[in-house]
Amino acid sequence: MSRKMKLFLKVLFFVALIAIAVFLIYYGIYYTRISREDYIFHKMIDKVFDKSHEIVKIDPEYMVGNKFTVEGNVKMNLSSEDYKSKSLTDPEYKKKNQKLINLSKMDTTYSFKHNKDKGLVFYSLDSKIGDEEIFSGKYYIENSTQYFFINNVVKQYVNDGGNNYFESFKKDTTTSDNIDYLYNFIRNSLKKNISDEELVGYDVETYVGNSNIKAGQISYKITNKSYKKLLKALLKDLNNDERASQILSLMYPDYKNWKVNDKKKYLKSNESYTISVYVSKPFFHPVKYEVVYLKDDYKEIYTYEGNLSDGVFYYSENNEMEYRAVVSSTSKKVDITVFDKFKNEVGSIKFEKDKKNMMFTMTLELEDDKYDITYYSKNKDSKGGSYTRDDNLTFKFMNDKVVKIQGEVTAKSKISSSAKIMEDVSDSILRSTLTDEEANKLKENRDKIKLRLEK
Repeated sequence: MSRKMKLFLKVLFFVALIAIAVFLIYYGIYYTRISREDYIFHKMIDKVFDKSHEIVKIDPEYMVGNKFTVEGNVKMNLSSEDYKSKSLTDPEYKKKNQKLINLSKMDTTYSFKHNKDKGLVFYSLDSKIGDEEIFSGKYYIENSTQYFFINNVVKQYVNDGGNNYFESFKKDTTTSDNIDYLYNFIRNSLKKNISDEELVGYDVETYVGNSNIKAGQISYKITNKSYKKLLKALLKDLNNDERASQILSLMYPDYKNWKVNDKKKYLKSNESYTISVYVSKPFFHPVKYEVVYLKDDYKEIYTYEGNLSDGVFYYSENNEMEYRAVVSSTSKKVDITVFDKFKNEVGSIKFEKDKKNMMFTMTLELEDDKYDITYYSKNKDSKGGSYTRDDNLTFKFMNDKVVKIQGEVTAKSKISSSAKIMEDVSDSILRSTLTDEEANKLKENRDKIKLRLEK
């Protein structure tokens, strides 16, 4: 072998050593990162949020921008064999049955108008039974002030203080951008506020399908204490983020009053949930997700095996499998077939959507209970950023062959890419100046409506 060839091979050998060293260093860093409990758990959160967002996201063709109007009406047809039979002897069920009858007679119209450029938002809701008014109210934002009006309760618009919703919009920000922002903000807040110390890792043997495999298990336990801690941290993050806080203020006018009640037990001392993700080794690929609910000696286990597009869901009670569901999904379709522990098909859940339509159906027969739900929405007559939309919900819940409740809810809406808002609040009064009589009427209004529907 020539001297030059020996030199070339020596150089090649050292280059190979360096390349292997670089690879091992990179792999070591990568391996260390992907094997961390927080990384694995955060990836699970990301996958769940991404998948749900993919399914519910609105098609751009039907996004009407920051100036729009939604107007329409809602009608219901509700009944209950159970309420009707019990109403003959039980006064409380008589009220419940009468409420369903009155809700079925009610005609509700609504309007929502939004004009970002002028800083205006307007809601109105009006419900009647025949010619009798049940509720008539309006909610209005003008720049940074919010107002409300409830007919037969107050005589004019009431100034309800500041609302900085429009400050959440930058020059080119859309409503859709704000929804995406809030969605991702909550996702990141959850990831940030579940600390490394709260995530516990184990090396375990577990069944995936029919195979017993060695896996890593990363778990997060939710108790009353940890739930409050996480909820407080999430609310703190939302309050400290100006844009998130502004968006929520419009969606929920009482958002600023949201607090975690330290005295309230969201979970009892003997209750807990444990969320786990199982990963294969050595590459830490998720193979199973699990939620375990414990209450004393009682246990429920919800398990999902596979990826978020195709997999199998199991429900067990006290370590005995009760139901199995085969899941198949894309961004446009979800198909779930449910089987009982005897391998009998007991129902299905389906979701489909395209640019114009969305359909959800669920049929389940679980022991003595039967559930039938169908929901669809159809967008049509799209022209120049405006369109009409039909929504329909039908449902029936039965127990031991008796109809507990059934009904149909229909809504017909017209959505247009314009907003004419002409509210006059020049004679509005401050909420703090309401008379005692008006303040009491405001507090009692909900109970008054409830009593009227029970007559």
